[in-house]
Amino acid sequence: MTETVTCTVEDRICRLTLNRPDKLNALNLKLFKEIVGHLDRLDLAAVSCMILSGAGRSFCAGHDLDDLASGEESAAEAERFENGLVERLATLPFPVVAKVRGHCYTGGLELVLAADIIVAAETTKFADTHAKFDLVPIWGLTQRLPRRVGMAKAKEMMFSSRTYSGVEAAAMGLANTAVPEHELDAYVDALCADIAANSMRSNREIKKLLVDTDGLNLAAGNAWELHHSPGHGPEFKAMIAARRPQKSAG
Repeated sequence: MTETVTCTVEDRICRLTLNRPDKLNALNLKLFKEIVGHLDRLDLAAVSCMILSGAGRSFCAGHDLDDLASGEESAAEAERFENGLVERLATLPFPVVAKVRGHCYTGGLELVLAADIIVAAETTKFADTHAKFDLVPIWGLTQRLPRRVGMAKAKEMMFSSRTYSGVEAAAMGLANTAVPEHELDAYVDALCADIAANSMRSNREIKKLLVDTDGLNLAAGNAWELHHSPGHGPEFKAMIAARRPQKSAG
């Protein structure tokens, strides 16, 4: 049986890929359970960065509405489990970069918002269509989308169910950047290589400070950073020395 999610690690970069290309990577409980299984088996200490993407021509067309309509998923089981998985992705100890092409709709948008950095193809189509199907978000959309794009734009997206291009997503801050489709893979690979080349400890501690202070005012957040930052680490001197120009022997 084909895995609906694949997970590989190479050069400290983990690639977690939704793998239902025939269904535009539509989400269901089985797929979420496979993601959890991969995360349970993942050696977190060996990962500097994760790339979250979708196989084929789309990142994710949203929740599999056929599964919802058939009643195959128990709401009581699925809602907490799936919400918890999105939160788990959002709080992984290392940076998560979402690589987004094709469709990124509704549940797919909720999933992609768990990433720290979103890179989209210019032709990507982003939309929240909960209201189009008499649905209400349960995976954190009403919390993460306003924090990413601002309350006014989040309301526009959620109330209208309009579609926005990758270029528009970058302009509103939903995506960090939008690049031509043919450049997307190379751009994300280069970005993640830069992340992996930096101190794993630094990036993890920086992300932890960001998560721990989310929602605090500036004064409280600044005080938290001062008292909780671990500062420089054991590799500091070696990394400084490696960047100094070498003196010639003559």
